Amino acid sequence: TLFPYTTLFRSACGTGVEWLQPGQRVGVPWLGWTCGTCAFCRSGRENLCAQARFTGYTLDGGFAESLVAHAEYCLPLNETLTPSAASLAPLLCAGLIGYRTLGKAGDAQRIGLYGFGAAAHIVLQVARHQGREVFAFTRPGDTEAQSFARSLGAVWAGPSDTLPPEKLDAALLFAPVGSLIPQALRALQPGGVVVCGGIHMSDIPSFPYE
Repeated sequence: TLFPYTTLFRSACGTGVEWLQPGQRVGVPWLGWTCGTCAFCRSGRENLCAQARFTGYTLDGGFAESLVAHAEYCLPLNETLTPSAASLAPLLCAGLIGYRTLGKAGDAQRIGLYGFGAAAHIVLQVARHQGREVFAFTRPGDTEAQSFARSLGAVWAGPSDTLPPEKLDAALLFAPVGSLIPQALRALQPGGVVVCGGIHMSDIPSFPYE
């Protein structure tokens, strides 16, 4: 596969694995194992586990033709979908990141997406399916990405250094650019939220309280 977050057909199951069967299609996401006993694991926040291990990074596999994966971190996939790993694997990384970030926005109806890449183009489609309005922010001058966003249903697309035509209920940041945080705050209406969905972020500059 082309992705470290892979789809595969299960060839064998270890002792004690009962809910998966050989030949079943499963997905192996980035988060490949956690301790299961810390406060984060016990509260459904396994991604914060200090002992977490990750597919293709601290766990072997992902780019390999075969791998060993922990059953509790394998996701059963719809058997009727295309078997192409290239079409399903992104949902196990960018798709999960985008969906979790969208969930942190609550019931926000007007959503801004800062950084229109892998996660944002998936979450835009999910948000539109849910009946929300989406505003896409790209690098200044990236008219191709703006056109792509509009083709997926964005009601507006423009450069990240400008304000949208309407105030937002939530802004989801996928670009690792700290200076976008005060910019996103300016785009919000009172009570709005900014959610940082990326793994890395450059320094956030100081900004006036008002």
